[in-house]
Amino acid sequence: MVSCCVLRSTERNNADRACPSSAAGLVVLALCVGYAGPALALPSYSDQTGDPCSACHVGSFGPQLTAHGRAFKLTGYSDGTQERTLPLLSAMVQPSYTSTATNQSGPAAPGFKSNDNAAIDQFSVFIAGRIYDHLGIFDQITWDGIGHTWAWDNLDLRYGRETDQAGINVILGATLNNNPTVTDPYNSTPAWSFPYASSHLALTPSSTLIDGGLAARVLGGTVYALYDDMIYAEAGVYGALPGLNQRTVLGVDPLGGPVLSNGAPYWRLAYQNESNKASVSLGTFGLAANVFPANDRGAGSDQYLDIGFDGSFQWHESKTHVFTLYATAIHENALLYSSVASGVAANKNFNLGTFKVNGSYYYDQTWGITGGLFWVNGSHDALLYAPAPDTGSRNNNPGSSGYVLQLDWTPFGKEDSWLQPWANLRLSLQYTGYTRFNGGNSNYDGFGRKASDNNTLYLLAWMAF
Repeated sequence: MVSCCVLRSTERNNADRACPSSAAGLVVLALCVGYAGPALALPSYSDQTGDPCSACHVGSFGPQLTAHGRAFKLTGYSDGTQERTLPLLSAMVQPSYTSTATNQSGPAAPGFKSNDNAAIDQFSVFIAGRIYDHLGIFDQITWDGIGHTWAWDNLDLRYGRETDQAGINVILGATLNNNPTVTDPYNSTPAWSFPYASSHLALTPSSTLIDGGLAARVLGGTVYALYDDMIYAEAGVYGALPGLNQRTVLGVDPLGGPVLSNGAPYWRLAYQNESNKASVSLGTFGLAANVFPANDRGAGSDQYLDIGFDGSFQWHESKTHVFTLYATAIHENALLYSSVASGVAANKNFNLGTFKVNGSYYYDQTWGITGGLFWVNGSHDALLYAPAPDTGSRNNNPGSSGYVLQLDWTPFGKEDSWLQPWANLRLSLQYTGYTRFNGGNSNYDGFGRKASDNNTLYLLAWMAF
C-alpha cells in the first residue's frame, strides 16, 4: 500500500517502495506502486499552434501552465491552425547527478553506488497534439534508466470544446486517462505539483494513494466542464487494467502494486478567477478506492478515501516577472482489512496527512527560483513502520518534514530561441533538506541514521526535442 512506505525515487517508474520492516517488506513492497513522471512543454504542441513554449508554460518549459496553457489543455490539445512540419511526436531525456549527505546502507538502486550517482533518470517518447477537431492526445512512453524497463507513462486522450449556454461560455469535455489528477489544469494537484522532477536515487517520505499510487496502473474516464471561466468540475471512475499482458504490452507488473478491486470514483471542483494581471484558484478533489495489495485477493481488500484541498496564485502582469504560489493538503483514511489479515499492518484503521506549499519567481521566462515546504503525519503502526536501516522508523511513525530549494535556467522556449520549437533545455540545481524523517530527527530508523543524512543535492539537465 502506498501510504505505508518510504519511496526510493530510484523506483518511481514501475518500481517498488523501500519499506520499513524486513519482515513485512516483501508483502508491503508489493502493495506499493510506481510514479508516472511529469511532462513539460512539448515541441509538437508548439509546432501545432505556432506559439513558443512560453505562451503555455511559466518559465518557458513546464509543467506549470499559464492561463493560455490551461485553455489549450481543456479544449482537447487541439488549438492551432499551423501546418505541422513533423508528426505529433516529441521526446525528452533527463541526465542527472544525485548526492546525499550520508551514504545509504546499501546501493541506492541495483547497479548503482550508495551515494554520488550519475544516471539517465528517464527517456520518454510522446504522442502529443491534435488528432481531429476538438480531439487531442498527450501520451507518454518511458524508459526508466534506473530500473532499465520500458513502460507506458501518463495518458490523457481528451475531447474538449467551447460552447455557448444561454450567453455564457462553457467548456465541456471528456477524457480517457491512466492517473487520477493527470487531467487537472492546475499545478496544485499531485500529478503536476512541485517538485516537477526529483531524484530517483534518494529516499523520500510516505505519500497518499492519490499522490501517484495508482499512476499507470488504472484506466478511467472522466467528464469535465469549465463554467463561465470560473467554476471547474470534473468527475469519473477508474478501473483496474486487464491482467492479460500488462507486463508484456504496458510494462506494468500486475504484482508490483495495488490493484483496484472495483470502480474507484474520482471528483474535482475548483473556483478560478483570471485577469490580465493574475490568476487564482481554490479547489478540492478526492478518490475512493478499494485495492488488492499486490493483487492478493485472498484476504479481502484495503479501503481508501483520499480528500484534498488546494489553491494556486499566479502573478503575470508582465512576461518579465512572474510569481507563483501553490498549496496542497491531502487527508487519507483507510481500513486495512487485507494488510492486517496478511500480517503487514498491525492496525485496521489508518490515516495519513500531507501538506506542501511552494512559491516561485521567474525572470524573463528564463531564470527561476523556487522554494517549498512539506509535512507528512500519520498513524503509528508497529508493522508498517518497523525499525529498519534507512527506510524504517524507530517510533513506528511516518512523520516527516523538510524543504526544497531549486534554481532553474531555461535558455530556450521563447519566440526568438535557437531552433524554436525543437530545442528545449532546463538546467536545475535542487536541494532537499529534512528536519524530520519517519518520526524522528536523530536515529529515526533505529540504526543511527539522522533525518539530515537524507538531505539531497540533485543536478538535472532536462531536454526536450
